[in-house]
Amino acid sequence: MRKNYSVSTSRRILPALIAALSMTIIIGLAILAFGLNALLNQNLSVAQAASQPDTEVATDLTTIQDLQAIMSQYQVRETQYQSELQQAAEQINEISQQNLQYQQLIQALQNAGLIQLTSDGRVFISRNAELPSGFGDED
Repeated sequence: MRKNYSVSTSRRILPALIAALSMTIIIGLAILAFGLNALLNQNLSVAQAASQPDTEVATDLTTIQDLQAIMSQYQVRETQYQSELQQAAEQINEISQQNLQYQQLIQALQNAGLIQLTSDGRVFISRNAELPSGFGDED
C-alpha cells in the first residue's frame, strides 16, 4: 500500500511543480520586462522633470493672470456704474423736489381761483380772478 501512496503523491507533485515553475518564470519575465522598460525609457527622469517648469503650470498661471485682468476690468466698470447710479439718484431727488414745488404752485393757483383742473386733466384759466399779492407784481 505504501507504494501506491508514493506513486499517487509523486503524480500530484509533478503538476504542482510544473505550475509553480511556470508561474515563477512568468513573474520573472514580467519583472525583467519592467526593468528593461525602465532602463530603455526615453522619458525624463523624476529629477529632470522636477527641475523643468511644467507647461501646464505655466498655462494655468497665464489663465489666472488673464482672469485677474478681467476681474479688475469688471471692478473698474462696477465703480463707474456705482458713480452713474449715484448721479441718477441725485437727479431723481432734484426732479422730485422740482415736482413738489410745481404741485405747490398749482395748488396755490387753484386756491386763488386763477386756474381750475378737471378730473380728465384739462386746465381752465380764469380771466376775471384777481392775482393775490406777490403774483405778477413787478418792481
